[in-house]
Amino acid sequence: MNLPVTQVLPQLSDALAALVASAASMVTAIRVGPNRHIAGIVWRADMVVTSDQVLPAQDSYSLAMYGAQLVPARAARRDPATNLASLSLDTLASPSPIRASTDSAVGALAIALGAALDGSPTVRLTAIHRVNQGQGNGMLGQTIVLDLPANLLAEGGPVLDARGGLLGMAITGAQGEAMVVPYAAISRFLDPLTNMKAAPHAQIGTRRGWLGVALQPINVPDTLRPVAGQTSGRMVVSITPSGPAEHAGLRLGDVLLAIDGQSVSGQNALRTFLGPDRIGSTIEVRLMREGAVRTVNMTVAQHRPE
Repeated sequence: MNLPVTQVLPQLSDALAALVASAASMVTAIRVGPNRHIAGIVWRADMVVTSDQVLPAQDSYSLAMYGAQLVPARAARRDPATNLASLSLDTLASPSPIRASTDSAVGALAIALGAALDGSPTVRLTAIHRVNQGQGNGMLGQTIVLDLPANLLAEGGPVLDARGGLLGMAITGAQGEAMVVPYAAISRFLDPLTNMKAAPHAQIGTRRGWLGVALQPINVPDTLRPVAGQTSGRMVVSITPSGPAEHAGLRLGDVLLAIDGQSVSGQNALRTFLGPDRIGSTIEVRLMREGAVRTVNMTVAQHRPE
């Protein structure tokens, strides 16, 4: 029996609203600067997972959970190869139960959840645009591309199927696509954390370079573009004490333009640049400060142990 659209659409709307409500405690807002936050998945009562490429390196974080509860967390483990980072909660949460999705077919509906600054959920309704097998170096296995502009994606947040199963975590891919790190890859990444106390050596992740600075994409004002020589850069929003950026004299509000002649405007430019081969090297940083362009030298450190 075919139902009229006046019945089908309200049923769909109610079902989606109920799904989001049931999954609301699965998502959290990780505060990374003044009025700035990224999304994360509350994987279990003591653990949150998010996107490595958008999480600033800090010793501690403040997370807004569903219900506006602020919870402190500490860095646990990071892996740039899979773009995954985990945080250990100091106060146990009460997350929604997570179950793996069984529906990753092209064309299937997908619900991308994010978080407002207070931890309340946000949502984007989309569909699976493409499924890649063995993406990149194969560490992620199957990856999903969403039919959604990457700039609308809540990176680090959960992506659900129409039945509420977790497809995985939302990220922006190297080509600027809205993608999903699959559930299976997240599970593999978090497995060593189960034995953290018994085997501390298992926490050693992939080595990578570190600058000790958190950056925010920014458009260079029109009047300064002739001086900068480009239309965008990344503004310094926090500096880790005693880190490479502080030692090099960087200040809050500086706008990084290029490193060793390579623009930092790309989606994953810094993450790609700061590979293990850069650790210990001196790099030239081109930046704009108070309307003038200058260069400073900075020594790349190894990422601090999590």
